[in-house]
Amino acid sequence: MSNPQTLTGRGPLPLIIAVSGHRDLRPADVAPLEGLVRTIVAETAARYPHSPLVVLSPLAEGADRLVARVAMAHGARLIVPLPLPRALYEQDFESQDSLAEFRALVDAAESVFELPVMHGNTLQGIAQQGEQRNRQYAQVGAFVARHSQVFLALWDGVTDGMEEKHGGTAEIVRFRLEGAPGRYDPAASPLTMASSGTVHHLVTPRVGAPVPADALTHRLLAPPHEGHEAPQDLARWMDQFNADALAHEPALRTARETSKSWLLSVDVKDVPAEIASLTTSARITLDQYAVADSLEVIFAGAARGAVKLVYVWVFIAALLFNLFHSLPHHALPEDPTLADRIGAVPWLLWLSFAASLVGSMWIHRRAAKEDHQNKHQDYRALAEALRIQFFWRVAGLPDAVVDHYLRKQRGELEWIRNALRAWDAESMRHRSREEPGPPPGARLAFVAKNWIAEQRNYYAKRARREHALLESEEHKVNLLVKCSVGLAMVLALVLTVPLFVHVHALEAAMHAVENPLTHGLIMVAIVTLAVIAGLRHGYDEQMAYSEHAKQFGRMSGLFDSAERHLASLLKSGEHHQAAELLKEVGEEALEENGDWVLLHRERPLEVPHSG
Repeated sequence: MSNPQTLTGRGPLPLIIAVSGHRDLRPADVAPLEGLVRTIVAETAARYPHSPLVVLSPLAEGADRLVARVAMAHGARLIVPLPLPRALYEQDFESQDSLAEFRALVDAAESVFELPVMHGNTLQGIAQQGEQRNRQYAQVGAFVARHSQVFLALWDGVTDGMEEKHGGTAEIVRFRLEGAPGRYDPAASPLTMASSGTVHHLVTPRVGAPVPADALTHRLLAPPHEGHEAPQDLARWMDQFNADALAHEPALRTARETSKSWLLSVDVKDVPAEIASLTTSARITLDQYAVADSLEVIFAGAARGAVKLVYVWVFIAALLFNLFHSLPHHALPEDPTLADRIGAVPWLLWLSFAASLVGSMWIHRRAAKEDHQNKHQDYRALAEALRIQFFWRVAGLPDAVVDHYLRKQRGELEWIRNALRAWDAESMRHRSREEPGPPPGARLAFVAKNWIAEQRNYYAKRARREHALLESEEHKVNLLVKCSVGLAMVLALVLTVPLFVHVHALEAAMHAVENPLTHGLIMVAIVTLAVIAGLRHGYDEQMAYSEHAKQFGRMSGLFDSAERHLASLLKSGEHHQAAELLKEVGEEALEENGDWVLLHRERPLEVPHSG
């Protein structure tokens, strides 16, 4: 491993490279295979320059260790999920040299953990070669296939006769392409969408087997039913999250602590003491939440600013056009000078065109390029998922929010599920051997106070606020429309009544209004009031005040009911039922947040237009 590289300047969200492959590599093939792996790792690092690389490898002999060595030489961190208790796993290595290599790589790893014994297996059953042991290997294969964004298979491509062999590379590749069965993830819901992705297939001969015709080449295998968003696009969104975290690092230093204090309902200075008793995995999730929430707050402000800017420029364009249309124009004399010609140019019309260009193209395109609106929505979705994951961790629930989240949105939002899985893999070591925390009653009371009660208050306040905003905006729009119509009616009366009623004052008013400049200014006022009313109505629709009031009202009722039931369960010591209630509330909150994202995805930032 010469010239090792380090991945400096990388963000908080890892990009995970996983491997499955043959144990019995031919010695002559090791160097060319290392070259192929090195190319893939280097291209991945270059394509996603803001993302730290993590290699997820069980470190079986052969392919697992080859990819781990090459990726670590390129600066990747190593996470090792073991299919068996370590002492049993080491029995599968053929020589002392192999065992020494394994132990050296384990010592260099950032994280090592053992996957649980699968349902139906026993410690006695997996202690010997056989079907139970093979299922453990299949479980670790399903784990790396599900938790990675880049998957390498060092495999000869042979599937004949392999269907019944659990834990073989052919089966793991199928897990990656089609999704692993639910039995390999006991925490997953039967409704959980199977995660699938592409496979970097490095055609790899094995000792004693026929050599494939295209040996030592690289090809990409795609899932049979690939979704709307390509895997590289999912990783691109993850890299963008890291880029934003790095770009806003100075602001995040303070914002992260503020986010934690809000989540824990304490002052910033009291955050360290509040989290001292939390489990390590809960603290890790809290840190992840703080990053996502802080970025969401930053981009929420930017998104609102972009929306307001578009509406302001549209108003300016409409006002200028209205002035051009309504006010008298400069007429050219019979023998115009250059100054006369310049003065006769319809400057207001040109300025209206310029304002329209700024509002409809430059501002809109800049907002689309910077993507403030989508980032705000996506980072909020990620933060809300991590909020629930944090409180589930505190409550001792083993569930992963990714198995319950965004089931209806598999396209562009799938990157959020990938992000959750990547962070989930990083904290697995701590969850697999979590240190004892406070008694269950104390943990559940903490969750009841800092999540259930806090969210009930939050949603109740937001529902009232959104309803008040909606009523206020509707009142303002109605007032503007009435003023516009009223002014038009006054103008009509002033121009009509003197035709039938000969009153000097009315006739004088009619003649004054008929003056081109006065008449133009009145028309400008009438149209401008109507334009402002229409733009305010469009802005209100964009901000979805009505839908927010309904959603927040529903969630306030949900958390209010949960708070009352949880208090009763805690009082009677029914901790298991309380934990199940927290799980159900979390699932409902996840669904509501998915609906929130969909609501705003259907309201992209657009220039207001008629029709």
